[in-house]
Amino acid sequence: MNPKIGVQLIAAFMILSMILSSVAYFIGSDDSSEEDNNQPYINNPQTEYFNVDGKQVFHSFNSIADGLQMSNPQTFEAQFLDVEYIESTAPEPWNEQLPLNLTTVYVRNKVEVDNLYMTSSKQIYFSQDLNNEFLLLSTMTPKIVSFEYIGLPSSDNQYLLLSRLDTTGTNVMGEPTIFTPTRESAEAVISIIESFAVPPTAYDTFSPVLNYSDDYSEFQVVKSQAGFADLYYLGLHRNDDGSFTRTTIYYYPSAESAAHISELALSGSERGFSQYDITTEEDILKVVLTGEFSLVTGEDIE
Repeated sequence: MNPKIGVQLIAAFMILSMILSSVAYFIGSDDSSEEDNNQPYINNPQTEYFNVDGKQVFHSFNSIADGLQMSNPQTFEAQFLDVEYIESTAPEPWNEQLPLNLTTVYVRNKVEVDNLYMTSSKQIYFSQDLNNEFLLLSTMTPKIVSFEYIGLPSSDNQYLLLSRLDTTGTNVMGEPTIFTPTRESAEAVISIIESFAVPPTAYDTFSPVLNYSDDYSEFQVVKSQAGFADLYYLGLHRNDDGSFTRTTIYYYPSAESAAHISELALSGSERGFSQYDITTEEDILKVVLTGEFSLVTGEDIE
């Protein structure tokens, strides 16, 4: 072969490789073939990190308080679910049996989030704000990206925003992974976690009840303007003996609700509760009760 032609071919190959690499950086793929029965392409599973470019989210994520610290102050309701703990301590997913009049919010379940990522969720946080936007935070195993996306750098050029092609929404991968309806709302979360100063967040909104909350409940809810209180907190925990402990906290509860709850407590032990404690402090009403699942989840909250 002519040496000059050989050099030209190598140069052309290098240019082509650079172009293809650039395209791969910005566009994720789940193309499939007949040989794998049309299963979606999945990036190589990672133990510690997702196989995407850019910085990845790293924030404490063990309770609803952690999720609220990543949420904007306009958040009016949120929920946290430790799926991993529930699956390891209970024979069935009891969180899927909770009535709406107890939770006051539509409870997100594991299957919904698993289907979004085609992986197994460990912890889930979901919140909604007054601008009709939502924030979904979750951890998962294995750490994979199984959907098509267009990758765009964040405004600070640190993170890769994954604009999904299979559904409307934007992801930022990490611990926890962020999913929002728009790129702008994803940028807002990044702005909160990257701020040098402590920015205002939804944690500030719900701090009056969070200051009295427990840190061991695997299911937690907060809600503002619940109708029976300015702020409402719910925590549920399955004890080692199979009983459940429910913690409800009210900020400025209505007089009717406070009176009804106090009346219920008088007959708590007669009705099968092993614990029925009421604490009143300034504008806070805290109720902690323990008993069988049906008792705990069926007891009035207002």
